[in-house]
Amino acid sequence: MEPLRTITSQDKMVWMTQPREDVSVMQRTSDAYDIAQGKFEESGNTEIVMQTAEAFGRGVFADQVKKKPKQWTMKEWMQVVTRDVLNPLGIGATITELTEDTARSVVFRLPLHEDAKDPHLASLFTYGFLRGLLCSVFPEGEVIMKSTMATGAPMTSLVFKTSPIQGVSPERERVKEVFTTMKKDA
Repeated sequence: MEPLRTITSQDKMVWMTQPREDVSVMQRTSDAYDIAQGKFEESGNTEIVMQTAEAFGRGVFADQVKKKPKQWTMKEWMQVVTRDVLNPLGIGATITELTEDTARSVVFRLPLHEDAKDPHLASLFTYGFLRGLLCSVFPEGEVIMKSTMATGAPMTSLVFKTSPIQGVSPERERVKEVFTTMKKDA
């Protein structure tokens, strides 16, 4: 089975993940989230959540991705990560743009978020996890979160870039600040 299913309509193409839940990978993710949540409850520090999630993403990438090309493009990274990580985690997403250096995605199913008691923390953890996956291949890469399920949206919109966007401050810091504010308001 291909990791991404291609759908073409009116001369436009999108790609969809093909979720299949792998209980061991999902449990490992849930355990990492629980650790991050415990650290957050002890300290109240979103940086700890981000660091834990990013490290977990890098670890999952190292463990799950068996076939690694020498030179990566965004398209290759997305196909491999979808096959080896996102699909086994049961993540449902469409990819509306997939080029050599950019992927635009809308996540519509995220089991970790569905099961979490704290949607804000789950969204922050997911962002850090995805950032860790991306930075495993593109150390200067950027994940831009356009919307999040934590604010009541039914989907999360993300843009993955192989390099930082010129003239824009790092998204990682913006996301931490947004979630810090959300936690205070909750």
